[in-house]
Amino acid sequence: MNTQEIKRGEYNAYYPISKLKMASVNRDTVIKHAENFKSKLNEYGWMMPIVVSSKGDVIEGHHRIESAKLLKQKTIPAYIVEWVDTQNKSKHLNSIISLNNGNKAWNTLDYLKAYSTDSKDYNIVYDVYLKNSNNISVGNVVNLFFWNTRKSFKKGSSVVKDYKFSSYLIGEISKLVSKYGKSNIQAYCVREMIDISFTKAYKDYKALNFLFKEYAKLAKVNSPAATSISRFRPLMESLLTEFNLTRK
Repeated sequence: MNTQEIKRGEYNAYYPISKLKMASVNRDTVIKHAENFKSKLNEYGWMMPIVVSSKGDVIEGHHRIESAKLLKQKTIPAYIVEWVDTQNKSKHLNSIISLNNGNKAWNTLDYLKAYSTDSKDYNIVYDVYLKNSNNISVGNVVNLFFWNTRKSFKKGSSVVKDYKFSSYLIGEISKLVSKYGKSNIQAYCVREMIDISFTKAYKDYKALNFLFKEYAKLAKVNSPAATSISRFRPLMESLLTEFNLTRK
């Protein structure tokens, strides 16, 4: 049986840094990471090349490039591939993510921002996050709008399920945080509130208006239940059950 030939690029140990084109679709470069990498370069040398297209578009190694610049280097070891269409933002981004250390270095905001350049849904959610970043975590914003789509999120294929309802929730949560602070409206309790809204209250606005009022009462008196990971959800579910019984 013949062994399948796998695509191979070319190696250039002295690729001119001046010819590199940093990817606009990549996550933000963190200068601290580049600074930390300087010592590794000085101690171990270039153990791994960056990956670039034939046109000089960077696919992998943005932080190493910044480290090289900090060390006043003019060249950098590069592996050059011909088959990645870096002019296509989607294909370029997919290549960047697939080569980025198993995606471990990327966080939720990195994915959201990167895909927002080419996806209407991700752009909507990214814009919402920017407007509410002082009051709610990016993870909770993503959960609000891309409800229960964790697997598809990192692939850039999540879609906004119910913009009106999600906007209502983020509005109520933001009001609570603005009034009572993050110390009383904890991110993990917000996460539970979001889950209850979808799976227990079934997007019932009247029931949720009641729950948010009860949540505010807890926060106002600094109730331990408002910030307890073990007590918050059972209490909210109990209050929801009581509310539903009164309506019957």
